[in-house]
Amino acid sequence: MIRFDDVTKTYMRGQHPAVENLDIEFTRGEFVFLVGASGSGKSTLMRMVLKEVAPTRGTVYVAGKDLSRIPSWKVPSLRRDIGMVFQDFRLLPSKTAYQNIEFALAVIGTPRKVVRRLVPEMLEMVGLEDKGKRLPHELSGGEQQRVAIARAYVNRPSILLADEPTGNLDPATAEGILDLLAEINERGTTVVMATHDRTAVDRMQRRVVEMVGGQVVRDQPHGTYETPAPVSVISGNLPDDSAHRAEHPLDDEELRSDWDGAPSPQSPPEEDQSDPAVDAAQDAPAQDPADDLTADDGLADDVIEEDLIDEREARRARDEDLSAEDGFAEDPFGTTTEGDRR
Repeated sequence: MIRFDDVTKTYMRGQHPAVENLDIEFTRGEFVFLVGASGSGKSTLMRMVLKEVAPTRGTVYVAGKDLSRIPSWKVPSLRRDIGMVFQDFRLLPSKTAYQNIEFALAVIGTPRKVVRRLVPEMLEMVGLEDKGKRLPHELSGGEQQRVAIARAYVNRPSILLADEPTGNLDPATAEGILDLLAEINERGTTVVMATHDRTAVDRMQRRVVEMVGGQVVRDQPHGTYETPAPVSVISGNLPDDSAHRAEHPLDDEELRSDWDGAPSPQSPPEEDQSDPAVDAAQDAPAQDPADDLTADDGLADDVIEEDLIDEREARRARDEDLSAEDGFAEDPFGTTTEGDRR
């Protein structure tokens, strides 16, 4: 249904990619939670599915179609098969609940007779059959989100993307929204929901995909919000620090372990493959062999004493040259004699 094939998205040259080397697939009829700290790449993933942004490298497939081959004039047709629900509802403030849902049908030229049938069905499905004439400001937050879901689902899309749909709702209301999304999923629609709602993820225990620094670090069926995986930021196992992640890339063997501690496909078999000599060299402080000829770091036997003497001579000559340059910088026109400097 949705497939990312080695996808990287960089918004500006020189910046860390928003999504990097993404290889993942969401199959028809799945309910998937996307979790991760802010800036981890969840929204960029969704925007690429909607073809709002194009990948810098790689290919995105939706319903078997390569999005890079879809011309701009066909994008509206693509989006009719993708519903989108936002955290802030995004209802038209001057239109009633009925008219907000109707609008989604009108823009694609749905016949009036079909509109009169579908809109009441949607209002009934979301439990608002008696509030169709109310404006958004006359509805509670949960009711507004139900209208937004009805509007996203009225065209019976095969994919429903939900970006923090419970973020502005109290726990009880959020539970009702989750039940509604689960019902839509049971009708055959693939639901991909980005969320920070720990309660929602733990309650439903569907597929959980965690992103850190634009990469998928956990893909867990029937998962929960937190995990013992060492690369999980939301579980507190890795600092929520993009600079730290840049210094310590996620392809490190230890961090790439799966959430249950088993080696990932990118990792070698779980055994001690370390080289003691290499480990010692990495742990030891940096040392200049010319400063300590007796350093016992396993390399002294391979160093020729004459080379070290030559190195010290070269260093002394370099220091003298630097002193001469400093003198030139203080007296660029050569007005000071050698005797004056002494």
